[in-house]
Amino acid sequence: MNVAIRKVVHAVVLLSGMGAFGLMSQVSGQTVRIGGDSLRANGQLAQGFQYTGSCPVSLKFGWGVIATQPTVISYTFQRSDGGHSSSSMNANLSQANRSWPIYDDWQLGANTPKFANFTGWVKIVIAAPNPVEGKIGFTIHCQ
Repeated sequence: MNVAIRKVVHAVVLLSGMGAFGLMSQVSGQTVRIGGDSLRANGQLAQGFQYTGSCPVSLKFGWGVIATQPTVISYTFQRSDGGHSSSSMNANLSQANRSWPIYDDWQLGANTPKFANFTGWVKIVIAAPNPVEGKIGFTIHCQ
């Protein structure tokens, strides 16, 4: 076996034995990640990130943020319509390896042709302690 390939194989085996995810997280300096996301429309889970119904609709975007150690995160939101948070927000993630919910609300749509079929997105942008983003794309069908 080629020496370079052998070194890669040994590194993979070593990382697997030591808990690769934790070690890779420490090596990259990443202490926070997005664990999952969801969308609720008028209080109901939006299956497939789609909503069909009356408008305007109250959308609630949710992300599960997980830290490898207790920390305070600093984050903002950005939207496909150009909207964004006017200032950075903070959340105290006081326990390691637990998903903490972060939410953003958006009232959207009207009974006009523009919103008959509207596709957009909302993104959480975590700046500290390490940069990470999570984007939720969605479609609404106003009736």
